[in-house]
Amino acid sequence: MNLRDLEYFKYLAESLSFTKTAEHFFVSQPSISIALKRLEDEFGSILIKRNRSTKYIQVTPSGQLLYQRTIEMLNLFNNTKTEIANLNSQNVYFGFLPTIGGAYFTRILPHLTEFISDLKLVEEESSVEMLQLVKQRKVPAAIVGTDDAASNEKWLTQYQMDTKELCVCVSPNHPLAKYSEITAEQLDGESFLSLSKGYLHYKLFNQWAKEHDVNISDVLYTDEIPTAHSIIASGIRVGILIDNLVQERKDIVAIPLKDSPSFYINLVLNNDNDLIPVQKSFNEKLVEAISKEFDAKEL
Repeated sequence: MNLRDLEYFKYLAESLSFTKTAEHFFVSQPSISIALKRLEDEFGSILIKRNRSTKYIQVTPSGQLLYQRTIEMLNLFNNTKTEIANLNSQNVYFGFLPTIGGAYFTRILPHLTEFISDLKLVEEESSVEMLQLVKQRKVPAAIVGTDDAASNEKWLTQYQMDTKELCVCVSPNHPLAKYSEITAEQLDGESFLSLSKGYLHYKLFNQWAKEHDVNISDVLYTDEIPTAHSIIASGIRVGILIDNLVQERKDIVAIPLKDSPSFYINLVLNNDNDLIPVQKSFNEKLVEAISKEFDAKEL
C-alpha cells in the first residue's frame, strides 16, 4: 500500500467518478482502477461497487471506513512532513493578521530582532481560520481575535493583549457621524455591512443584533476588507467593525456602539507542539514582549 493509492481512493470516494479522478491526477483511468484493486486486495474487501452498464458507483461500508481513515492518515503524513521540514530548518513561524495585528506587531518586533532573519510570517485575514492553523499545529504562535476572554481548550495557551468593542463605521458625511456613541435604536432602518461567516466579526455582529432585536434583513457580507472600506466610505451602508480595521482611513469615522460584545485580542500558543529549540526560544521572547508592552497575562 502506498500514499498515492490512498490519494486516488479519497478523491474517487468523493467524486464517485473514475474519469474525474484520472483527470484530477493527470493519469489514465486504468491507473485508478489498478490502485483501487491494490487497496481491495490489501484489505480483503470490496471498497467501491461499480455497475459498468449504468456507470453507477457506490462506496461500500468498508470503503466508507477506509475513506475516514485515509483523511486521518493523509493529514498525519502532511503534518509530519511539515514538522520534519521545520525541524531541519531554523525558521520560526508567527501567525499574523494584517487586519488586527499591525497595531500590535510594531510594538512587539523590536523585542524580537535576534529572530528577524529566520522569521516567517503566516498571514491570514480571518481569526477563525488562524486559530484553526494553531490548533492543527501548522502555526506555533499567533495573534488572533476571540469572543471569549479565555478558553478551556487543553491544547491552547492564551495571553490577553487588548479588548475591543464593535464600532459603527460610516463616512464623515453620514448623519450618524456627529454622535459620540450610537445605540441599537439609532440604527433602526439602516443598511448594514459586516464581514462574512468565518470571521469573528460575523459572529459578534449577529450576536449583538439578536440581543438588541435589530432587524438585519438588509446586510451585505464581504470577505474583503478593502471592499468593506470602499462601501462604507461611499456612505451607502453602515459598517459594524472594530476600529482597528478602519483606523488608517480618513474617509471613515468609527463611533463606539453602546452595549457592544467584546472582541478580545489574544496571543495564542499551541502547547501540545514539539517545538524546535529556536521556535521555543522565539515563543518565550514573544511572551516576554507582549507581557512588557501590553501587560498581558496568561489566561
